[in-house]
Parts: sequence; structure tokens; C-alpha cells
Amino acid sequence: MFDPTAFDNWKVVVEGALYDLDREGAIAVVGREDLVDLAGMSRSFRISASLPGESARAELLLHSDMADFVGERHDVRLSEGPPGIRIEVRLALPGERIKDIRALHGNLESLWRNDAQVRHSVTVAVDPHNPQSPAAASGSEYIIHLEFRDKWGEDRLGDIDTLQTRLLESLRQIQS
Repeated sequence: MFDPTAFDNWKVVVEGALYDLDREGAIAVVGREDLVDLAGMSRSFRISASLPGESARAELLLHSDMADFVGERHDVRLSEGPPGIRIEVRLALPGERIKDIRALHGNLESLWRNDAQVRHSVTVAVDPHNPQSPAAASGSEYIIHLEFRDKWGEDRLGDIDTLQTRLLESLRQIQS
């Protein structure tokens, strides 16, 4: 038996919290990935959800690398700050929703406060036979990235309710 890392504990708690919301009908879990990068010795976990019947989705990502594992296991610092996990929330919307960027940005900044930095990106599909043509709105995706400023450790597991509530509220805000 091994002593689970902060990553392991956070993954179990996040997964359980979101599947509980799915069971209650508040969200629909639409994807799940648990990845181990053996070359870089890192782990990532991603779980995606949407409101029932809606197309916009939220992805909650957890990431931990070798510096975090070594720091946690052996109390050795390979990077600045304490070991822990990095958390990111990605909200994916149709490309035409970029017109709402100011309102979405303000609402999400207000909701997440100083915990996360809000960043925006758009992915556009390009026709390889006519790369100069304007991309159709139907071929683009608008992503809002909420990147947490600090790493989280096991001492923050009690914040799962706040994280879950904000994630659900973010999904509601991007639907309206």
C-alpha cells in the first residue's frame, strides 16, 4: 500500500463531487481523462461536464509534475513554493459567443475573484485548400481559461464545495 499524494487525493475528491452532481441531474459528466506522462514524470486529470441538454462545457484539470512529487515525498524543493497541484478550469463555447467576451470576462472575474486568472482564446478551423478564406463561426471554439494562481495541497481539500459551486455557476453564466 502506498501513501497517496495530494494529486491522488484531489483526483478522488473532484471525481466524486462531480459524479455526485451528475447523479443528482445538476450536470452531465461528458468526459474523463487520467493521464500519466512517463517521459516527463507528470500526471494530469481532466473531467468535463455540461449542464443537461446544453452544448457549452466545463473542463476541470488537475496537474502535478515530478517536482511536486519529490517535494511532497522527500521534502526537497525542485521548484519555488510548496508542492501541490495546479488547477485550471476551461469553459468551451461556440465561437460566435466571442461577442459576449466583456460580459463573460467581468462575470467570471467577479465569481472567481483573485483565485484564478481569466484568459480567453479562440480556435478556428481552417480549410487547407483555401487557408485565406474567413473561417465560419460554426468551425470555431471559444475557450475561457481560469488558471489558479497558487498550487493547492491537501490542506485545501475542504475548498471542494466552493470549487464545485463556482464551476456550476460558471456553467450557468456561459449558457445565458
